[in-house]
Amino acid sequence: MVFDLQLLLRLIVASAFGSNVVKAQSTSSPYEVKTCVVNFVGESCLTELLPVANPIRYQTQPVTNPNACEDTVGQRGSLSFVDITLPTNQVLYVEVTTNVVGQENVGVDNFHVRPSRLTEPWGMPTVEKNLASFYIADTGQYSVEFASSELWKDLLRAQNFDALTLFVNPPMDPLPSDAVLIEEDITQFDNVGGGQLARTLGGGKYYFSAAQTYDWGQDVVYHVMDDTEVYFEQNSYVKARIIQTKQKVNNVLIRGYGVLDNAYPPTEYDIPGESDDGSRQAIHILGKNIEISGLTIVNTNKECGEFGYALNINANWAPLAVSPADSLGVFEAGELQNGNPPYKARPAHCQDFNMDDTQNTDFTNCPTSQNDGAKVSFVKAISWQMGQDGINAGKYGTVTDSFVRVVDDALKPWDSGAHYERITVWQLGLGWPINLGWWGWTQDDVGTTVENIYLIHNQNWMTSNDWPTTKSGQCVVGGVYGSSSVKSNYRIHNIFVETACSCAVGLEINKAAFSRHLTPDGCVGSIKNMSITNMFFDEEFFTQLVPPEQITFSEVKDILAASVLVTLKERSLT
Repeated sequence: MVFDLQLLLRLIVASAFGSNVVKAQSTSSPYEVKTCVVNFVGESCLTELLPVANPIRYQTQPVTNPNACEDTVGQRGSLSFVDITLPTNQVLYVEVTTNVVGQENVGVDNFHVRPSRLTEPWGMPTVEKNLASFYIADTGQYSVEFASSELWKDLLRAQNFDALTLFVNPPMDPLPSDAVLIEEDITQFDNVGGGQLARTLGGGKYYFSAAQTYDWGQDVVYHVMDDTEVYFEQNSYVKARIIQTKQKVNNVLIRGYGVLDNAYPPTEYDIPGESDDGSRQAIHILGKNIEISGLTIVNTNKECGEFGYALNINANWAPLAVSPADSLGVFEAGELQNGNPPYKARPAHCQDFNMDDTQNTDFTNCPTSQNDGAKVSFVKAISWQMGQDGINAGKYGTVTDSFVRVVDDALKPWDSGAHYERITVWQLGLGWPINLGWWGWTQDDVGTTVENIYLIHNQNWMTSNDWPTTKSGQCVVGGVYGSSSVKSNYRIHNIFVETACSCAVGLEINKAAFSRHLTPDGCVGSIKNMSITNMFFDEEFFTQLVPPEQITFSEVKDILAASVLVTLKERSLT
């Protein structure tokens, strides 16, 4: 992304000022959570109300000096989160105590369990002083907020908010008895250059243990191969990345209610397939039949400006890594940022064409339908600075029942045949909740659906008016489209927006997009037959400065603009 430096400086200064009016940061969660299991909403606990069995994890802005780092966009505050298992066909009764100064005595009218469209049918909460109780009758990700909706229009309070999220998961099968323990022993890694450490997990079953300390004080990479299963024991915490961009693999499973933390900058930056721009993600895998379930993916890198998406499968802007680097050198994202053709002849993985628009002829281990496309479910993506985007499931990928809270683009439906559904998004101070693409290589981009998305907060209003390209600023859906792919037959449906939001749709085709891949003739692909329907907003559009246009289709041809239906202040639950 590119944005206004003066705006970022204002946000940084505001954050510095705001830090004087909130409580001092602690090292443990300011929340207490107790639960019991009941048979139906309204039933009293059949057993004793007990503290949650799993640890409440607690994060603050990890960047060492956020006031001097524009990439944090002023984001401070804290996030507490915990995994809770909900037995099949039962209901959770939850009691939460907040010890955050200023969150006491808010009353029931200013207490929310979001997404409220999901939780309101389960009855009114009970709120007294700093304690609230309520029911949760389905799996999902829920933000528990002792705060009025008006707070989300206050820059300093929103930036410094202390948040609590409950990750309510379905039961998961126990670890396979034949899974091999992944030891924390550093001697199991290879030095692949400049001190960068990597280890290959060949075909077989492996698991990370909650009893091990997977922290080596530096960036490490695990490579997965064909027929590899990697399990995270509940409460395991691993400071590493899982990558395979050197080849396309088949049958990879990553599963478990543990945490994968992209915690360190690379020791040596430009190693193809290890730490180059094409692989610098928490999880980035090329291939088919890839399944990722249950994992919480965080980024606690203390360095400013350390990018890295949470989850990328078959990213259509990335090349197949060539190691050692050939005459083309190591792939740099800058080749496609303010870059024009001719592009370097970097090899495609599952794209139809190579980066220079020559034909790709090797589609081994590439998905051909949603049957062998990536499957992502109950994944939680959390980051604290821009450049650390959310989820891109790739061609024919399916993402369901997941959660994204990032300071950059949350969902990235950039490929054919993908499906995104039942996802809760908390968009922080910059980025698009549903980003429709920057720099995908030349290929058809057809028939993707995005539906039943619960946008509980869209804080990009903080930077939206200074967004330099689209007339609308940053909205809920859109982006600056600079891809040579022709995008068609997309369906975006049932988007529920709860609090302050500056605009609905802002979509522009522009061959001068900052991130772009143009045709050999210097053109951008068209966008056609796109349907955006049933966007529901609980509040009027909000912005700090001049209200932006609610919907902008600058230079976009053949979009079915008449099919766009935006509803303000709609609260019907039927």
